[in-house]
Amino acid sequence: MNMTNEIMDRRNDIRDWMNNDPWMNGFSSLFGDNFPTNDTLKTDIKESDKDYSVKVDMPDFDKKNINVSYNNNTLTISGHRDNFADQNNKNGDVIMSERSSGRFSRQYHLPAVDQDNVKANYDNGVLKITLPKLAENKDSSHHIEIN
Repeated sequence: MNMTNEIMDRRNDIRDWMNNDPWMNGFSSLFGDNFPTNDTLKTDIKESDKDYSVKVDMPDFDKKNINVSYNNNTLTISGHRDNFADQNNKNGDVIMSERSSGRFSRQYHLPAVDQDNVKANYDNGVLKITLPKLAENKDSSHHIEIN
């Protein structure tokens, strides 16, 4: 297992604990409906020799409200989703509402990316990002004399 996967596993373990702990789960109610739930920005990341492939579930986001950046070996995905019109029903006949609105952000440590050739596509509520890895220079060894 490479270091990137190990870091992601640790982060996911902590996130799973927070989402499954009864006290932490109740904590979100203090912030109202705009607190991100455990189903926000679900992500799959695949790594090959040539690139990273990232898929993020972002249903009901408008493409213009999604921002993707790569800086210091970190991919950042952020965006905001406006309130849903039927959530503010004046008649009081909404008996359940689980869809979240507000600002959301996730970060992923993905080292050695050719940031000039990153490609992103948003279709059917799924953001797909391909991050090519930097080509390794096979002749990058350098002999150092010892004095």
